[in-house]
Amino acid sequence: MSKIKYAFILVLPFIITACHINKPKDTASIEQQWKTHQQILEQINTFRVNGSIAQISEKTRNYGRFLITQKSVNLFEVKLTTPVGTNILTLKSEPDSAELIDKNGNHYSDTNIENLMKKVSNVNIPFNSLHNWLKGYSNSSSDKLDNSGRLASTEFMQNNNRWKLKISSYSTYTYKNEKIDLPAIIELNHDEENIRLKISNWILQ
Repeated sequence: MSKIKYAFILVLPFIITACHINKPKDTASIEQQWKTHQQILEQINTFRVNGSIAQISEKTRNYGRFLITQKSVNLFEVKLTTPVGTNILTLKSEPDSAELIDKNGNHYSDTNIENLMKKVSNVNIPFNSLHNWLKGYSNSSSDKLDNSGRLASTEFMQNNNRWKLKISSYSTYTYKNEKIDLPAIIELNHDEENIRLKISNWILQ
């Protein structure tokens, strides 16, 4: 056997191993990770989330802090304050009803939480599906995943508006003794309406 052929036989296993190590994750693996991730997200329906929010449109530009407390899919509360902590409004959602309390203590109500928010504050946010997009859950043909099998972007219809959702960053938390990645930065876009959430912390219950 020639020295060249013998040397090739010796290095061949290392070449095969290197190719195997550098092989990118296949689509099936990412899809399976996403399905597992979805199953855990479906269980998370009680939580508290806080962070900062920026809302920018052609007519308005607002910045503040938020605290979202969700007790169930259709039962949650949103508190908005200025960056220094001054109260802006409190929004409460229950099945088939919603209430908004402004900084002056005035109460407003409606059966549709999105219509209520738009009417009082002129801000459009897809609250009716908050329990899904806030935690990075979706089940749509427009879903796009990152290399870790998490939601990177999607589109959805809400209150006759088409929204584009982008999640550019995740943080890892523990839920029922399992590690779970939850959104750290969320961007929502509809026409000229742009909303950016930077989440500081998740408290899962």
